[in-house]
Amino acid sequence: MDFRELEVFRAVAEDLHFGRAAERLYVTQSAVSQQLRRLEDELGLLLFHRTSRTVRLTPAGTALLAEVRKIFAARDHAIQVAQQAAAGERGRLSIAANYPASRLLLLPLIERLRASHPSLTLIPRELPSSEQMAELLRGELDVGLAYGPIANASLCSAKLLEVPVVAVVRSSHPLAGSGVLGLSDLPRHRYITAHAGATSAIEDSLMARAAVAGIRLRRSPSATDLSGYLLELETSDTIGFSSLPRGEQSRANGMHVLRLEPEPLLELHAVWAVQRHDSLVNSVLNELRDLATAPEPGR
Repeated sequence: MDFRELEVFRAVAEDLHFGRAAERLYVTQSAVSQQLRRLEDELGLLLFHRTSRTVRLTPAGTALLAEVRKIFAARDHAIQVAQQAAAGERGRLSIAANYPASRLLLLPLIERLRASHPSLTLIPRELPSSEQMAELLRGELDVGLAYGPIANASLCSAKLLEVPVVAVVRSSHPLAGSGVLGLSDLPRHRYITAHAGATSAIEDSLMARAAVAGIRLRRSPSATDLSGYLLELETSDTIGFSSLPRGEQSRANGMHVLRLEPEPLLELHAVWAVQRHDSLVNSVLNELRDLATAPEPGR
């Protein structure tokens, strides 16, 4: 028994007419009769009552028709699933983003993918850039949204947008009433350029922008982790630095945000493993590039 024999059986069973079934299948009526006879012989069953004027299903034929319809529905579904998987519309996607990328790109990306790829299982997470790189290299992550540029031959990346670095101070800090802080004024204040366990992206951006402007700044990392770093900012006249989205979160918690002049910028990149660049990842990258063209994201 093969699909062709079942297809012929279904056509005759639904039309109850050999001539119309033959036209539907683009074959001769004698070919239809031969296929049906072969199927009945294989099953050892009579599927139709035939007279010179009528064709009727036997009880066995009626039962077989119901099952044959299920078989063809399952076949069509299997083909659709395979085609969707090949087109990146179905499957599983693990994607992570650092804090600014999660606000500016990941959240709108999830909405788009759920609309355009309803059969896709998304596993989104917020994860620091350094941890994303490790998971990408281990094959545990499909796409990362992290600070760049990326210097690893096993990873590919695409720059999506730039985010400003801002200064963050407590509300009682002498600078809290200001809207702008010049990089050239920083040496006159106590500041921390990074905290333990953090990526060096913000610190690197500060140093590079100051150097271009001819301003000498020193790296001044904190030995404490993020919670200790935030506590110091909240309880002393120390200047801290963050991405603009993280700064907006700090503002909601009572801190004051200052724009820096000249303005250091952080690059946000989409990152993926070289061997992982398939149709699904490519579809995600196209969505991200489209999102990144929105007017002045995060500004």
